[in-house]
Amino acid sequence: MMKTFEHILVPHNGTKNSETAFKKALALASLNNAKITVITCLEERNTFGFFKTKTSKQEFEKERKIVEKQHSKLEKIAKEYNISCSSKITKNELASTRILEFAKQHKVDLIVIKQTKISSRYEKQYHHSTVENIFRNASCPVLIL
Repeated sequence: MMKTFEHILVPHNGTKNSETAFKKALALASLNNAKITVITCLEERNTFGFFKTKTSKQEFEKERKIVEKQHSKLEKIAKEYNISCSSKITKNELASTRILEFAKQHKVDLIVIKQTKISSRYEKQYHHSTVENIFRNASCPVLIL
């Protein structure tokens, strides 16, 4: 008997590619009567050496509010399809680590993520290592679009 997916995790970074991953997760959730969790990992930046300044805290809060609006929009879309959708915003320096921890702790059955085409060499290496780390270390199947 084929295993169905009950809990699908979608890492979301606000790009069109992460929206594509969310749409694919919606289709899979609909077929499997699964719930979706959208996760965004925000980096809290230190602007003065290792110290957080008032400005860096304000920037983080501003970014968090933007992500909350994005998540709210995605939850509304899922609700239109009668799919249970929740969201999580985490603080972490390495997104893949937090995504993997969340997937394991919350018994996620599938992670759906979309490769993002990034132009700069540094960003390309960083993003690809995130996707690769998730793929290689996930405790569940990973669908890379």
